[in-house]
Amino acid sequence: MKEKIIDIIVQLTEYEELRDAPDTDLIEEDILDSLAFINLIIRLEDEFGIEIQPTQVPGDTWRSVDSRMATCFLADSTNFCAEYKVE
Repeated sequence: MKEKIIDIIVQLTEYEELRDAPDTDLIEEDILDSLAFINLIIRLEDEFGIEIQPTQVPGDTWRSVDSRMATCFLADSTNFCAEYKVE
């Protein structure tokens, strides 16, 4: 699943280095701008058949693939991060 998320982000941003550094801060490094972010949400919803409510997902979820993004999918793949709690 993590690899698929990375594939989607690389396709949207052309940032190939993400494959070797999934902990890269996508926001801080200006890899994910507002348009790419919207497209990412659309692609994730389509790819995994889920509904993402960005306002209900913790902001740091989107910072890196290693932060919470993949973990949210593993927690609840039908409703992205709906019940996610940091342990």
